[in-house]
Amino acid sequence: MKKVFIESRRDTRIPALVFEPDRCQGLILLAHSYRSEKEEDGRFTAVGEQMKKKGWLCIAPDFPGNGESEEPFSRYSLRTSLDDLESCYVYACSNYDFDRKRLVLLGYSMGGRIIAMFLEKHPECEALVFWAAANEDYKEGDLFLEQDLAKLRDSADEDGCIVFYDIFMQETVTVGRDLIDDLLESDALTPLEHFRGRALIIQGEKDTTINPGDAKLIYDHLFEAKERRLLYFSDADHGFGLWDDRKEDNLRLIEETVNFLSEEC
Repeated sequence: MKKVFIESRRDTRIPALVFEPDRCQGLILLAHSYRSEKEEDGRFTAVGEQMKKKGWLCIAPDFPGNGESEEPFSRYSLRTSLDDLESCYVYACSNYDFDRKRLVLLGYSMGGRIIAMFLEKHPECEALVFWAAANEDYKEGDLFLEQDLAKLRDSADEDGCIVFYDIFMQETVTVGRDLIDDLLESDALTPLEHFRGRALIIQGEKDTTINPGDAKLIYDHLFEAKERRLLYFSDADHGFGLWDDRKEDNLRLIEETVNFLSEEC
């Protein structure tokens, strides 16, 4: 594993972890959750290290304002995250020799929404993995972290910044209006309808951040997939063992993901 800085379309640097195999057979891009980091508390690192041994090049970036990003969190949006994931893809294509048709996307929570949108530009993707993905359709009046999205959008100052109390992190945070606009305007379900590869959806039944039923929505929209699996962890919440010290959920999350991705390697 090594850390690199990849040039973004905004002329900023994207911190990213790169897991280099001896010989590359394909590329896995990993998209972290809202207000998280490229390691995902070691889960992305574990997946990257294990898949590297199986010949997969893995890249996990810090999205704007997260982890070691040099940008403020107000620059975080679905659009900037998509741009950065594309920059990681371009970096891989420019620096490594691998089969361009062997592209895998893994997304956790908001990262699941990002990889579904990324799929629109990269329909050649052969496998998708969703961990407690935030792919629901947001509408005006819907809540995001217990905040009314329309009211959040309308509270933006002249610089497009919104300040509110983030119950997820239990602190005041500044986000950009672009993030709220993206949530209201984006569609993270329709792009799945023409996906013909393999998909794994993992969801905790005790998740209070994402409605556990949303995983079934993702599954239902993958009706043209070659294979689709929906796994519910009966006692897991949104953190899959990170928040309640259920290490078995954490280990199972990694194991199920690696086993699924290894089946056709």
